[in-house]
Amino acid sequence: MMYQRERTRRLHLKDVANYVHLPITEAAKELQICPTALKKVCRKHGMLRWPYRKIKSIDRTISNLQRELRSGTAEGATKVEARISRLVAERARICAGLPP
Repeated sequence: MMYQRERTRRLHLKDVANYVHLPITEAAKELQICPTALKKVCRKHGMLRWPYRKIKSIDRTISNLQRELRSGTAEGATKVEARISRLVAERARICAGLPP
């Protein structure tokens, strides 16, 4: 028990950032800590919510926009491409553990 507390005390967002694409329960299993401890680590470093759902939403939006570009139904292809690049940058920022 003491070992687990010491390990969670030393966790940083850069350690957790590799797992934000997973649901919090799966990420906790991968890190071999309980979900509550993972939440505490995140809150300690300023991440108020687990970003899994936000990342999935961004991924869905990107794939929909790419499908529109391929089918040719997107009006203003440059605007769509710019939006895709903004979404990719936002996803990268979230995955790095930075606030949105």
